[in-house]
Amino acid sequence: MDFVKDKPFDFHGATFTIKVLSFETDNKYTVMDILHPPNLGPALHSHPRGSETFYIVEGSYLFFLDGISIEGKPGDTIFVPKDTPHRFEVGRTRGHAIVISPPELEFYFFKVGELLTKGQVSYAEESTIAKKYGQVFLDDSKHWK
Repeated sequence: MDFVKDKPFDFHGATFTIKVLSFETDNKYTVMDILHPPNLGPALHSHPRGSETFYIVEGSYLFFLDGISIEGKPGDTIFVPKDTPHRFEVGRTRGHAIVISPPELEFYFFKVGELLTKGQVSYAEESTIAKKYGQVFLDDSKHWK
């Protein structure tokens, strides 16, 4: 599978479309358009390379940021500072978010998505790939389940 900007791909059941690549922003950030199925979200993690911002287009999200719960609904913007432990869970209906993420994070999503088309990816393998591209998992609970 070739990585192509603006071409949707599957990542743990979510549909990711990379809208702006890191190299287009002088390696400052990437922009992704993501459709999440209900009740899905990543394990607790942080981003040592930069902050992350979610603009909620559709659905509801429950964010957990450094021990605080924040509900996100359409029109809300959720800002996650650099190095802040966080995770989220999509509500009971589909979620749609525009996400501005730290540089090169798009390659973590693409690489794991590519591996998932060939079969299961262990949490350990995914964690290694994530760390290479600027996402550090802090536990393995509720990871895209």
